[in-house]
Amino acid sequence: MTKNIVTAQKSDSCSIAKAKKAVPGSTARTQYLYENCRWMHVSGGEYVRDEVKIGIERARLYTEAHKKSIGEPEIIRRAKCMANYLENCSIFIMDKHLIVGDHCDAPDVLSLYPEMGYFAMIDLVESDSMQEEHRDEAREIAEYWKPFGLQAKCEPYYSKHELAISYPWAITETPPFVANYMSCAPPYMSVLEDGLDKRIVWLEEQIASAKKKIRSYPWNGPENLPLLDKIDVWTAMIIADKAVIVWARRYSDLAKSKAEDFPMGSKEKNDLLEIADICYRMPAEPAKGFRDAMQSKWFCYEICHSIERYASGYAHLEDRLMWPYYKTSVIDKTFQPMTRGEAIELLECERLKVSERGIAKGRVYREGQSGANDLHIVTIGGLDEHGNDACNDLTNAILEASLNIRTPEPSLMFRYSPKINEKTRHLVFDNIAQGFGFPAIKNDEKNIKQMIEYFNIPPDEAAHYALVLCMAPGVGKRRGTQKSRTEGGGAFCMAKPMELAMHNGFDPSLTKIQMGPETGDATKFKSFEEVWNAYVEQLKFTIALHFRNRDVCRRAEMRYCESPFLASMDDICVEEGLGAFENKQYPNTWSDPVSMPDPINSLAAIKKLVFDDKKYTMEDMVNALSADWVGYDEMRKDAMNAPKWGNDDPYVDEIGTRIYDLVADLYQEQTQYSGMHPVPVPQSVSLYAARAPRVGALPYGRKHGEVLADGGSSPYMGTDKKGPTAVLKTMSKIPQDRYKGIQLNQRLPVSLMRESGEKGFKTWTDYMTAWHSLNIDHVQFNVVSNEDMLAAQAEPDNYEDLIVRIAGYSARFISLPKNAQDSIIARTEQKF
Repeated sequence: MTKNIVTAQKSDSCSIAKAKKAVPGSTARTQYLYENCRWMHVSGGEYVRDEVKIGIERARLYTEAHKKSIGEPEIIRRAKCMANYLENCSIFIMDKHLIVGDHCDAPDVLSLYPEMGYFAMIDLVESDSMQEEHRDEAREIAEYWKPFGLQAKCEPYYSKHELAISYPWAITETPPFVANYMSCAPPYMSVLEDGLDKRIVWLEEQIASAKKKIRSYPWNGPENLPLLDKIDVWTAMIIADKAVIVWARRYSDLAKSKAEDFPMGSKEKNDLLEIADICYRMPAEPAKGFRDAMQSKWFCYEICHSIERYASGYAHLEDRLMWPYYKTSVIDKTFQPMTRGEAIELLECERLKVSERGIAKGRVYREGQSGANDLHIVTIGGLDEHGNDACNDLTNAILEASLNIRTPEPSLMFRYSPKINEKTRHLVFDNIAQGFGFPAIKNDEKNIKQMIEYFNIPPDEAAHYALVLCMAPGVGKRRGTQKSRTEGGGAFCMAKPMELAMHNGFDPSLTKIQMGPETGDATKFKSFEEVWNAYVEQLKFTIALHFRNRDVCRRAEMRYCESPFLASMDDICVEEGLGAFENKQYPNTWSDPVSMPDPINSLAAIKKLVFDDKKYTMEDMVNALSADWVGYDEMRKDAMNAPKWGNDDPYVDEIGTRIYDLVADLYQEQTQYSGMHPVPVPQSVSLYAARAPRVGALPYGRKHGEVLADGGSSPYMGTDKKGPTAVLKTMSKIPQDRYKGIQLNQRLPVSLMRESGEKGFKTWTDYMTAWHSLNIDHVQFNVVSNEDMLAAQAEPDNYEDLIVRIAGYSARFISLPKNAQDSIIARTEQKF
């Protein structure tokens, strides 16, 4: 009998801008689901809807199993914790949903992850969102897990000073063992093709083979002893896989029970009986049709990203991963036959299901991802391993579903090549023109080439890449996908070391302590190279600390916070008996230098004003920065008028190229756990606004607290004065092949993109042709008018559906902090 069933089904929550607007959705079902969608986005670190609360169930059930499993191998304890949750958690099915499965106690209730870190846990427990009736129990659970969590396992390897400069997200992102923000890219293909039952048989065979080897003559300790750890890993995988099957079949039972409430032959009854059939078979068995595959993928997604532990993202190449099942159902109609319109409806349901996925993550990323509930990025498009257009009818259906349902999540990333057929490229243009801010665009040839040549990925695997999060590609088939953000991900601030270089490593604007190394009294610098060298030393210190934080946390993940179900999905992990975070066969080493144009513009201003024009001294510059430019109006005006990145100006572009080469060089000097040198991926999500108060005045005229440069290469807001061609020519001077991704934000006029018919598509295509020919990695577009954004600031309730691109994701404009809103308004609208 199904336990802990939540009977509440109907939503009374908000809809987006119902008045005077047609409800998005191509069918009555998706229109209903849109109107009743329980949006989970945040603003200023808090959940926008008051109904959203933090629940106790996951924390309680994980704690219960953890206490009972004392003394067992840690990875087996992890599996038993999840099994206890899946076998006993509350489940529910909302009205008219075609995709089922949730990770929370009830609708509008979020889960806690006490094993991920104490600070994040206690912050949520003491927040207004915590269910009051469970607050005391949650406090007890937080204290119980304090010595077992990632934070406690990592902090002993740092001095008090290192922790003090790491935690505020000033020079580096708050360490992952504190931030409670991870990501992964599950290898869905293995489960869709095999089913979990088959993989359990494989795991049992691996254990039997290992035990036979251990018992064989002669004894070989070096060979046999490692098999003991592998047996533990395989055992944990089996526990996890069987628990997932039990959980899915509980949904089958619930769907059957709900079907009894409807008359024979009714649409509702038939839908629920089909859901019951699918949930009994998925993910235990291989997927056969499109509904099978969508449900199996969602079950695995919820486990890997929301139940086994929290991980951001929605990494998969959806149009190719799901194509065999779409073809079976929509084109061949040999299993689960459906019309193309029904398939698009199912894709719209998926977008709404993602929109309802709420996560109780650490505050730093609740603040850093305003207007969204998480980073959900789906990859589509691109070329195959032979260099041919790999788009299919599912590619187009995904783009059409996005146009229909108009949700900001999941975001889309399109792998662009001029070889892509015009119909698909036009649908990409149509989505961008509507102002969604997506699809973002990646240069497909450039990215496939880098995966093959730098990361040694086989061509067929490289051609199947998907973005792990906003910008970085990773393999996406059955083997070696990225399992943790400590492998690839994380960020540090390029602007803060510039501030520190001006103050001998002291942080005058935030912590008021010595944050970086002493690099000399900047007032006494006599040459530009002295300034440059001081910045380089601050940057070296920052980068080394950043990567140390990641690998120290990964070691703790491997020992204390493994993900056996995620590991069981990966063929390499099953073959080798490896935990998810041990596997390093396909390293995907990258991280994000945030706001790279800030030091470029700063160094250009110093060079111009102090050392070339000699209008000011370094003492003048340091004093102006210490005063936050107050009393230095003329000097600030000169600094703001100094050459700026993004105008095809050799004076500043030469400094920019030098900065980009420097960062790539410094990354090559680091070596991560996997043995690989990381590759930079400059981007910022909304950190350029959220973290701006942590960076003091900068030499190019920016005052303390004003937004930083958005993206990874975008011109600072409003400073690109010479049109889109000049911007692209500046971008082309970056050593693009030394970077895994370089975020470029551009803003295009509504009059061109939405109101000029085919002229807009032709102009955009010409732009994309120039962009591609210059080997530029990335571009994403805002198409929204100042009039609409200013009106939304004045009357936010009338603009709840206004979507904009931040830097890496799209979000509701009215949920952004004021400084982020203003920065988007100030971005240059390019003219053609």
